[in-house]
Amino acid sequence: MRLGYVWAVFAKEWRDLLSNRLLLGAVAFPALVFAAIPTGLVAFIQARDLDPNQLGQIQQYIVNFPNIPAKLAAQAFIVTNFMAYFLLIPAMVPMAIATQSVIGEKVARSLEPQLATPLEVSELLAGKTLAAALPAVTATWMVFIGYGLVNGLIADQRLTRFVFSDVWITAMLTLVPLICLLSVLLGIVISSRVNDPRTAQQIGGFVVIPIIGIAVAQFFGGNATFNMQQVLIGDLMVAGLVGITLLIGSWAFDRESILTRLT
Repeated sequence: MRLGYVWAVFAKEWRDLLSNRLLLGAVAFPALVFAAIPTGLVAFIQARDLDPNQLGQIQQYIVNFPNIPAKLAAQAFIVTNFMAYFLLIPAMVPMAIATQSVIGEKVARSLEPQLATPLEVSELLAGKTLAAALPAVTATWMVFIGYGLVNGLIADQRLTRFVFSDVWITAMLTLVPLICLLSVLLGIVISSRVNDPRTAQQIGGFVVIPIIGIAVAQFFGGNATFNMQQVLIGDLMVAGLVGITLLIGSWAFDRESILTRLT
C-alpha cells in the first residue's frame, strides 16, 4: 500500500467534508445530545437538592456507590449508566459520512476519475475510511472529556473519577475507534453496491441496533458500568468483524462493477 496515495485520498475527502456544513453538524450534534441529557439530570438534582428517596427507580441502585452521599450516588448512577450511549456516536456518525462519500461522488460523477486512476482498492478504501472515522472519533473523545469535566463542576469533582475510570478510558482508546472503523467500512461497502444514500444508511443502520440494545440493557439493568473484561471482549469481537468486513470490502468494492453502474 502506497501511503502517498492514501494521503491524497484522505486529503481530498477531508476537504469535501469541511465544505459540507450539514455533514459537519451531524458529527457534533448526536454527541452533544447524548451528553446533554444525563448532564441536565445531574444539574436538576443538584439545583433542586432532591432527596434520593424521591428518585423512584434510581434509589435501589445507589447502593452500588458506597462511601459517598446518597445524592451524589444518584448522580453517579445517572452519569455512568448513560456512558454506554457514547458507543452509539462512532456507530452512527461515520456511517453517514461514509455513505455520502461514495454515493455523493457517484451522483457528482467524481468517483469515476478516481477509479480510473492507478489507485489500488485498498488505498482508496484506506483513505476514505480514515477521513470518515477521524471526525467521529475526535468528536466522541472531546465530548467524553467535556462530559466528565462539566458534570464534576456541576455537582462534585468525585463524579469525574466515575467517568474517567480505567475501564472507560480503555473503551475510548480501543473500542470507539474499532466501532468507527466497522461503521465506516460497512457504509463504504454498502454504498458501493447501491446508488441511493437513504437505502445505504437504512441498511447500514442495522450495525447500530446491537449497540442500542447493549446501551438500553445497561441502563435498565442497573449496572453501574462495563467492566474491563467486557470491554476487551468487545474489542476482540469488533476487531474480528472489521477484518471480515475488510475482506468483503475488497471483493465488493470492485472498480469495474462500479464503473459499469456509473455508465
